[in-house]
Amino acid sequence: MPVSLCDDQISSRVARLRAAVAAAGLRHLAVNVTAGADLVVALRALRPLDVSVVLVGPTTAAPALAHLRPQALLDVGEERIRRITEADGEPGGRPAGVWIFSSGTTGTPTPTHWSWHELSRGADWLDAAGGERWGVGYSPSTYAAVAAVSQALGRAAHVDFLTPTEFATRAAAHYDVVAGTPSFWRMAALHLGTESARPRIDTVSMGGEPVDASLLRLIRAAFTPRRVLQIYASTELGRIATVTDGLPGLPCSVLDGYGPEGKALAIRDGELLVSSGPGAPYLPTGDLAAVHDERVHILGRQGDVINVGGTKVVPGHVARLLQEHPDVAAARVYAVRSSVLGAVVGVDIVTRSENDPDVVVQRVRAYARRVLSPPEQPRRFAVVDQLAVATSGKAARGG
Repeated sequence: MPVSLCDDQISSRVARLRAAVAAAGLRHLAVNVTAGADLVVALRALRPLDVSVVLVGPTTAAPALAHLRPQALLDVGEERIRRITEADGEPGGRPAGVWIFSSGTTGTPTPTHWSWHELSRGADWLDAAGGERWGVGYSPSTYAAVAAVSQALGRAAHVDFLTPTEFATRAAAHYDVVAGTPSFWRMAALHLGTESARPRIDTVSMGGEPVDASLLRLIRAAFTPRRVLQIYASTELGRIATVTDGLPGLPCSVLDGYGPEGKALAIRDGELLVSSGPGAPYLPTGDLAAVHDERVHILGRQGDVINVGGTKVVPGHVARLLQEHPDVAAARVYAVRSSVLGAVVGVDIVTRSENDPDVVVQRVRAYARRVLSPPEQPRRFAVVDQLAVATSGKAARGG
């Protein structure tokens, strides 16, 4: 959905929402955003009030929300406030800013507080600060979406909230920045029309999932951007590292000290750790990582590991190798229950080949036997039109 930040309708929604929250005397409220425009309206309306906001999305569990004890639930799209009784609510005591839940890709979503200053970085958000046009492909209730929209509110006059299919068909549109998950970019590239109908992009930005060489090749061929940004971030710590050299993975320099974002990384027993500043302890990120070809490669989430007869298989590693096959445009690897081994590997494949799907499966199966160990080799293959994606915008985990 396209949003003009100077549009009278958006400005009217911002004014009405701000007035309603102020009149109700709310200082700590849950805000339900189901569309990108709702997020824009909520951020612009509520920041000047310096209130505490709990961002609610489709994966937010009721007990988690109850733990934060908001005074009311605000549905931005319907402009409706449902007051929660004072016995359940807490009129004060919560710091001003936004509580954002993690995606819960491999666990229970947990909230992290971000101050308004940290999100806006000093921009006033009241008027578009520049004439840029941005595209955002992240789910609006995620940290990645809030971070992207927060930057856009200080730099852009227009923000388009996009699905991969919508974006791929934006004939001749020009974007200064488009941000989305690697899954968003892979699917967008596969839905492209003719070259004359493709959108033009200055900067491709992506985060939330591992980025491999096959994806970078696909993006360059499909969109020819001026630059590609890989952002390694988390809901809890924000941006940890930014890669601008166009290569997969992170440079090994991130392991040598504190970079521009003020954070340092380390790998211990295959797990990626992060220190939030000099003197701060190294804590688990939940990601698995390894060094190959002098680059730090994120392999996937620790909770995604598939136990195949006692051997731990990392889905991200399997998907990365399968996507190097010329017939495979995208692959999603997941666990399949097995009465003998506990679990085996399954894979959904989006193919760029015009061959019969059975032929594609035979070729990819033979390739997998050459490049993967026996426990890593998929036992179930499916050729699909597009990969299943979770509400977070990342590839879905289950089979």
